[in-house]
Amino acid sequence: MTTVRNRSRAIAVAAGLLTLFAAAMHAPASAAPADGGADYVALGDSGAATTGVQRFDAGAPLRCARSTANTPKLVAADLGLRLDDRTCSGARIPHLTTSQGPGIAPQFDGLGPNTRLVTVHIGANDTEMTGFVVACHTAGLRGGVCADPAWDPAIDKIFAAYSAALQQITALAPNAKIFVDGWPLYVRDGGCPALIGLRPEDAAVVQRAFDRLNSVVARAATEYGATYVDTRTPSAGHDMCAPEGVRWFDPLVATETLVPYHPTLTGMRGVADIVVAAVRASGFED
Repeated sequence: MTTVRNRSRAIAVAAGLLTLFAAAMHAPASAAPADGGADYVALGDSGAATTGVQRFDAGAPLRCARSTANTPKLVAADLGLRLDDRTCSGARIPHLTTSQGPGIAPQFDGLGPNTRLVTVHIGANDTEMTGFVVACHTAGLRGGVCADPAWDPAIDKIFAAYSAALQQITALAPNAKIFVDGWPLYVRDGGCPALIGLRPEDAAVVQRAFDRLNSVVARAATEYGATYVDTRTPSAGHDMCAPEGVRWFDPLVATETLVPYHPTLTGMRGVADIVVAAVRASGFED
């Protein structure tokens, strides 16, 4: 049984490496920074990059919609680290090794031998999560069913590429500790239809999808040398049904960020506190 499991794991990693290699063939090769890399490099998508219209970072590539008060910047300030924030809205796993657009270098270009800390928050765009969530909202309006047989396979499919990416981070930044943070609670049991525009049963389907995504990412982190940071459990009471100023994500009518299903300033601060606690618990500052 162990031999079969190890063989399957090797095949999964090999498949993921082939995916990243194929993508890299169509973009400039990553190279270590001339200065050896910042103390802390943040990798990820909009879940780590943006707070929508709030604290917009005008110095970052416009497409990335990066915030000056996102989780990586808060973590860096708390830990006193020099940050290279590579997070970018819309990023997918292949964008770790390829350019996402003009003026946006592959995110792995920030990694080097001087890098001591790497945080990773990516994967939702690879699963087409936005499309599935939108379909659940429209299903409610039409009286349909919020269910798609392709959703679970799409989530499960990212495991190989995610695992390969973690291994490549280790190769590019051999002196770094890697922390992968998951997705906090989006909607509590029973939901709040008037606020988020989802029937209770549909809200449960959406949350189960994010929970499944957390499970896939946590398994990759655990099996391939990174520390998984659970943000779902400590985010109870801060979902989209919570009052403004308390919730960590804006609901369909986004009053704080103008971007539904994306972190508020409170959410970024909440996740940063969890990540900082995990980093310190690892003995990183010793």
